[in-house]
Amino acid sequence: MNLSIQKAVLSNAAALTALLNETVADLHRRGIRQWESPWDSEEICREIGQGRVWAAWGGGTLAGTFSLKPLESAGWLPDSAKPGGQWYLYRVAMHPSRQGKGEGRTLVQFACQLAEAAKKDLYLDCWAGNDALRRFYTSAGFDTIGIFPEENYKISVFMRSHVRS
Repeated sequence: MNLSIQKAVLSNAAALTALLNETVADLHRRGIRQWESPWDSEEICREIGQGRVWAAWGGGTLAGTFSLKPLESAGWLPDSAKPGGQWYLYRVAMHPSRQGKGEGRTLVQFACQLAEAAKKDLYLDCWAGNDALRRFYTSAGFDTIGIFPEENYKISVFMRSHVRS
């Protein structure tokens, strides 16, 4: 199914928050502790206002979402990273009923195209214990930077250069 992906608007906030909460509940049912919930709808609204949130629609329903923001510093950011030269891709989620159908790849590739057009390297991370998601990001063209401690767990960090060979 084709997805229509565009920047989210404030009227999408409740649906986006619900999608994220459903995704977390599904992950937890499967023993994947990727995120905690409930999501803060005020934070989602704030980030929509900042132009950081995208919504993916398919068949008239909200199918997925992702967010992008400038990445200026992180403990795992390589020394070679140029100031202002990278974005952080986060809160990537597909509704549980739409997972495993290739739409998540479409969502991530859309974010990659935005970064390439803006000449930004794209970074993301996930819980290091989520082997399937780590394989997904590698297969989507991201390079593994490493595994790093984060509070009481570890994250895998990935990068995709805006310069594609």
